[in-house]
Amino acid sequence: MLRPATILAVLLTALTARAEPARIVTAGAAVTEIVSGLGLGPQIVAVDTSSKHLEETRDKPDVGYVRMLGAEGILSQKPDLVLVSGEAGPPPVLEQIKAAGVDVVVIPNGYSLDNIDDKIRAIAAATDRVEDGEKLITRVEADVQALRAATAANEGERPRVVFLLARHGGNLMAAGTETAAHAMIEASGGRNVCASFTGYQPLSAEIFAAATPDFVIVSQSVGGDDTELLARVPGLGTTPAGRQLRVIRVDDAAFLGFGPRTPSAATEVALALRQP
Repeated sequence: MLRPATILAVLLTALTARAEPARIVTAGAAVTEIVSGLGLGPQIVAVDTSSKHLEETRDKPDVGYVRMLGAEGILSQKPDLVLVSGEAGPPPVLEQIKAAGVDVVVIPNGYSLDNIDDKIRAIAAATDRVEDGEKLITRVEADVQALRAATAANEGERPRVVFLLARHGGNLMAAGTETAAHAMIEASGGRNVCASFTGYQPLSAEIFAAATPDFVIVSQSVGGDDTELLARVPGLGTTPAGRQLRVIRVDDAAFLGFGPRTPSAATEVALALRQP
């Protein structure tokens, strides 16, 4: 006999499931990756700027930065479903799209590996791909188990890490708590040396005076080789990470997106953090 909770879940899925859309606009890298992972890549007619990294979306029309979408560009694609991540906006634009009779589904963000399953299920329900969603979740959970295995060894030794993000204009910022980067440092078995502040802050020598990193994690998109990178950051060159040239380059969309590729991206970082 089915448990009451199971019956409720089945009923909710049936109520929230929709007919499979023919024309989808996505905004948010993880959202786009999940839609593609559900086999709906051909139905995507336009994406935001952060979603252009996928092979099947590179030639799709770009509807702008996820936080600064435009209603006109989205509606010109004649979508029957718009799927956006939680940071998408501005809110009046989303309301304008809804007012035009288009379904808009906002997929909540979350800085936890557990949130990936939630995102997949929400998108699968919105696109009538529930069964494909569960298959994708099975693959993601296998990658999460691989990550946990990679971080289980030497659990008591958490390397000190700083994550550097390039803002507009190329200025490097360090990631504190309440950021995706902080969550991923923890998930990868590291310890964020910038946990004393929240959000992102400009780099300074003072940041590394009290807590010196063993490793630097930085986006692949940041220009220059590793030596040049370390030279740009005041005080970083004299830290263990700087002296031993311990720089780990990551794909931002994979490592920070909390999408299907995030667990495997974190596993790669976890293994790199444990290199002698």
